[in-house]
Amino acid sequence: MNKIINLYKYFSDKRFSTIAGTLVYFLLMSIAPFTLWLTLVCGNLDIERFLSHELFDAVSPILRQLKASAESAASGAGIIFLLTTLYSSTNFFYHLRRSGEIIYNSARVKGGLRLRLASLLLIFSVFLVMAVLAAVSVTGSWVLERILPFYVADIITYCVITATAFTVALILNIFACPYKLKASEALPGSLLTTALWLIFVLGFNIYTSFADPEKLYGKIAALIIFLLWCYIMMSSFVIGIIYNGMFKSKREYKKLF
Repeated sequence: MNKIINLYKYFSDKRFSTIAGTLVYFLLMSIAPFTLWLTLVCGNLDIERFLSHELFDAVSPILRQLKASAESAASGAGIIFLLTTLYSSTNFFYHLRRSGEIIYNSARVKGGLRLRLASLLLIFSVFLVMAVLAAVSVTGSWVLERILPFYVADIITYCVITATAFTVALILNIFACPYKLKASEALPGSLLTTALWLIFVLGFNIYTSFADPEKLYGKIAALIIFLLWCYIMMSSFVIGIIYNGMFKSKREYKKLF
């Protein structure tokens, strides 16, 4: 409990919420080109079972629109457009590492090109993981809907989403650290991030079910809700990185690129 209290004070005193906001900005800049390339590389992925899940009720309209826009753009994309969008899609991962340097109190190192290439490699790794998840989702949907009872299928879906969220948090925690960070060392912060994600997503869905954002924001309500959702998720992720880094000394690590 003391560590959690210290973590909150550290998060507030250092104003790391600004980093969360910055990462949301670069996530929004990267998500559209990333979705475009995901469509080009993997085709029209069937992720409707995940989008239709209650955990994503608040943001599913925007995610569906992004998916539809990417499918439309992919059909007529030129080579120059593709190259620029590929560069843009690395922005989030590039600035994630730069944010990690701030959180871990590491001196900024040169090697921006190598960092871009590492970001590009991570993007294509995500493409592969997404393709596998989509294939598992299609097969799993058939099994869940036709063989298992509804409540069992729902539990399994929750477990798959939680495992996927934890895997994403673990990979991003390792990538954000400017030092060589073992998976076991990134485990505590990744578990904390995953727990916070689940708590906030469930709480956010309860909030939106009782509130009526359209009365306040009108036609842009879905966009405002999506931005707020992203900020909450990114703040939870930054807290996980801080938890991994605040009790460590940089002398314990070996510098990466």
